[in-house]
Amino acid sequence: MKYPLLFHFGKRPQNSKHKLRAETIDFIKSESRRGHFPSKREIQNKFHCSLTGNENLINTLYAEAGLKYKLSPNQQEKINKATILLDIISENLSKFNLIFIKSRKITERGIDIIASDTQGIVGIELKAYNVGESVKLKDLNQVKKAIKKEKLTRAIIITTTDKTSVKIKSEDKIRLVTYSELVNILPIKHLPEIESIRNSSVNIWTNEKDLKRQRILDFVSAKNKEGVKPSYNLILKELNLDLYTYFKNLFEIYKILKILPPTRNMRGLRSKYPDKEVIEMWKTQFKEYIQEEIQLGKYPSGAEIGKRFGISHIWNIAKVSELYQELKIPHYRERKARQ
Repeated sequence: MKYPLLFHFGKRPQNSKHKLRAETIDFIKSESRRGHFPSKREIQNKFHCSLTGNENLINTLYAEAGLKYKLSPNQQEKINKATILLDIISENLSKFNLIFIKSRKITERGIDIIASDTQGIVGIELKAYNVGESVKLKDLNQVKKAIKKEKLTRAIIITTTDKTSVKIKSEDKIRLVTYSELVNILPIKHLPEIESIRNSSVNIWTNEKDLKRQRILDFVSAKNKEGVKPSYNLILKELNLDLYTYFKNLFEIYKILKILPPTRNMRGLRSKYPDKEVIEMWKTQFKEYIQEEIQLGKYPSGAEIGKRFGISHIWNIAKVSELYQELKIPHYRERKARQ
């Protein structure tokens, strides 16, 4: 066995602390070459060893492996797990004495499955969790809100873990079905899929995220050439991609592409935290336009600059007088005073 101490069953020998550490570092290196970056929880659950007591220990282990510890769950892996569980439960609602009404896509908001029984409408919230992950209080609160919002008679939380927060308990209108109960309800043919959900990691690096980022960038660039500045909703509709999964915000995309962003929701001069980079992008375009007009003997006003760029007003981006000052050109008031 490659890692005799990591896979050791029972209490480990005395004075094996340093060898165990060396094996853990080697394991991290080996997994990273496969694109898998095991989390603190994964290592603790897989090898039954404690990394508690020192909050920076996992960072130190990664550093000694020549890597940086940064959890980056693969969104597609999370979606794949959730989709598998959704399909299994939808197929076996009769095992819960329920009749299927509808289900939602993984990316849609709202409770995952709507079903019915003799008492009324039942909502089912699915949590495709790893074996070491816990059902949390926020999961329970999420379902409570869904009961009110969707006017459900009751709800069921179905999860692939047995771990729950100490604060979690089934309530009158909410039933919690954990892994141990679930495997006794479902047909045996689904057990390999359930085990895969429980034991596979989502901390896997692939270039899929980079490819989807590029799809968004290409889409925005192409639309901009057509005179359209894509919004969050247009990107979601056309590409079925949530830009916040791949970028900090919409404006980051425009900064990368070095094209003028939309002014809607822009952090301009009047904002508490102005986006100086975006403001400078707009100011550069304003000043280029001013210089072009001056060569024709015209000195555009703020209203004329706004009209040229399709902006109702430019004062949230720049003051006209400052634009002229930065170009070292007297603005209209100064020119009038000289006459």
